[in-house]
Amino acid sequence: MLRFQLSGGCGKHGESFGRGTAGDGAGAAMNARMPMSGYFLIALFSGVFFTGTCPAEAIIGKGGAIEGFGKLTWGISVGQAEKAYPDLHFSAYEIENRREEPVKIYYRSASPEKIDGVVFDSVEYVFKGDGFHKVRASLQSRIGPRTMITRAEASWNQMADYLRRKYGAPEEHRTDYVTEYLVVVKDMRWETGGVSIHLNYRGLEGENEDQLIFEMGK
Repeated sequence: MLRFQLSGGCGKHGESFGRGTAGDGAGAAMNARMPMSGYFLIALFSGVFFTGTCPAEAIIGKGGAIEGFGKLTWGISVGQAEKAYPDLHFSAYEIENRREEPVKIYYRSASPEKIDGVVFDSVEYVFKGDGFHKVRASLQSRIGPRTMITRAEASWNQMADYLRRKYGAPEEHRTDYVTEYLVVVKDMRWETGGVSIHLNYRGLEGENEDQLIFEMGK
């Protein structure tokens, strides 16, 4: 898999998307005459919009078909996706198949998204041609001297239980060990509702980090 960016990055796009612009000049004038109850409401909604996370899950259609993820149905165009998610930004091209044109990777600059309570560091929306093709969520965590179980491994357990409850037993399930006790790779795959679902955990590979990746797509 080969990925390359044209220009910019997450930081640049994140700066260009401002959710609090209306509260700068106008907000200063409003503060002078706002009652105490207003401050409570502002604090409450600020916690929701600025420090909260955005839950996301599969779109289930008739007969159990999985028709998309979050607000996006499979095949929806980039333009339509940007209307559903105004904070959706282009990130990079990625080569999945050298015989096909690269897919386009988009991400959102809003609060981190979560799936069944698991907060992922990044969620990528993959477009093949001009149609929504796949979603990929990932998180990384570090293993320290006092760490018994990392955030990524704990999230693997939570996501594996969630996917089993929702879609049944996986078609493929493997675990590879470096030693008798140290898990290096855990992998689960489902083919259900017309889509492929992949959950992967990678442990230590020479670095003090592990990673969890969730993918769902056509």
